[in-house]
This record gives sequence, C-alpha cells and structure tokens, in this order.
Amino acid sequence: MESDAAATKDPFLKIALQNIADGTDGEDLREMLDDGISSKMKSDNTASKFFKMLGGYAPTIGIIGTVVSLTHVLENLSKPDELGHMIAAAFVATLWGVLSANFIWLPIGDRMAKISELEVDRMTLIMEGVLALQAGIQPILLREKLNAMVPDYKLKASAGKAPKSGPKKASKGGEPLEDAA
Repeated sequence: MESDAAATKDPFLKIALQNIADGTDGEDLREMLDDGISSKMKSDNTASKFFKMLGGYAPTIGIIGTVVSLTHVLENLSKPDELGHMIAAAFVATLWGVLSANFIWLPIGDRMAKISELEVDRMTLIMEGVLALQAGIQPILLREKLNAMVPDYKLKASAGKAPKSGPKKASKGGEPLEDAA
C-alpha cells in the first residue's frame, strides 16, 4: 500500500492509501476523508458564489451607469441634435451589465459549481472504494457497490469508449465508407 500511495498523483487517494498502510481505523479514516470532502465543498462553494454574486450585481451596476449617463443627457437638452447619440451611449452601460452577467459571471459560477460537484463525487467514490478495500470486501462486490454510486448514463458512456480503429470517411448520407487510415 505504501508504494501505491507514493506512486499516486491524486492527493486525496494518496492520503487515503497512506492511512490504510499506516493502519488507521476505518471509522477514523472515514471521518478524516469526509472532513476533506466537506472542506473542498466549502472552498469551492465560496468561489462559485463569488462569481454568481458578480452576475447578480452586474446588471445593477449597468443600470447605475445608464442613470448617470442619462443625467448628462438632461444637461444637454438644449442640443437636440446630440440627444440620440447620448441616449444610445447611456444605454450601453445597461447592455454591458446584462451581457457580462449572463455570458461571463453567471456561467463561470455555474461551471465552477458543476466542476466542484464532479470532484466531490469522485472523492466520495474514492473514499468508499478505499474503505471497502480496507474492510476486505470481495472485488466483485466492490465493483457492484461502486457502480451503484455512478449514474447509469455515465457507466454506459464509459463502456462505449472502445478504442477506434481509425477515423471513418462518411458519405453524403452519413454512413461510413471506409477507414481513412
């Protein structure tokens, strides 16, 4: 186990394997690994919430920019030939606020939350597998236990990733003609 732990690049798996090699009790190991997962979730949640908050504030800042710009428009009511350009420029601030919220900040926050969720799922799967190994579970039973933790669509997707013999050329109908290699 120690050599496996040393060879592993995944820090979470490395800690788990090293603790098994050191003879850490199963319940203590579960608690330690659960704490690591909880810590990861809290840290990731903070980062994700930051970008989601930016997405919430961006339209408001854009509207403030528009209102400030419209006050300059009101200062120049004596120049009607310039009002159209000034009003259009004023509304650009709102446009930037809404666009940045919906195309930058909120998607970044959502993406960070999804990546965190996937990472936590991976860490949980590692934890359950390592603890089952420590408990001496049979390999077939372990495989079934871990497969039960993974959604069916992900299992089917990974099973369908068989090595390809090479790229195929397609006809106009989309049917493969022959190997390109």
